[in-house]
Amino acid sequence: MKNFKFLFAILALNALLFTACDKDNGDDNEGELITTVKLTFTEVGGGSTEFTVKDLDGDGGDPPVADDITLKANTAYTIGVEFLDESEAGHIHDFTEEVQEESNDHLVCFVASGAISAPVIGDLDGNGKPLGLESAVSTGDTGTGVLQITLKHLPEKTNPEPCSTGDTDVDVTFLVTIE
Repeated sequence: MKNFKFLFAILALNALLFTACDKDNGDDNEGELITTVKLTFTEVGGGSTEFTVKDLDGDGGDPPVADDITLKANTAYTIGVEFLDESEAGHIHDFTEEVQEESNDHLVCFVASGAISAPVIGDLDGNGKPLGLESAVSTGDTGTGVLQITLKHLPEKTNPEPCSTGDTDVDVTFLVTIE
């Protein structure tokens, strides 16, 4: 029975990982699909590089495909985050615009381990609270690590741990190499 409860909890969590809130009908339980999370790292004073996690067939099909992030050591970057639905051939729905428009109801959360530190959020919602579509990070010495990005819907931004509140619209993980 414990195994069944554990399996059910994993399946329920997995169903949440690649969905987004639906602003059209106001029902937070109705989700729209986020198939792609794109990070654009722009070196301060230099060029930019994009990294994505894609799950084009949505939850339950093929596993997501994630780029490995490779960054220069001892370098400052700005990071832009985009949330997209690319499930229909020839059509891209950009949820980033909705997250920006409904900034008070969203928060991009970063968890980092290993050679990369968590990015510092640089943009604010309409109430002056963190949003996370724009952030910054400075790399240190060479090494490897992991960067997790979670889009939260209706988080309690005044909570000491706002990323532990609200609903998860999408949760993705990138492997990071600093060289």
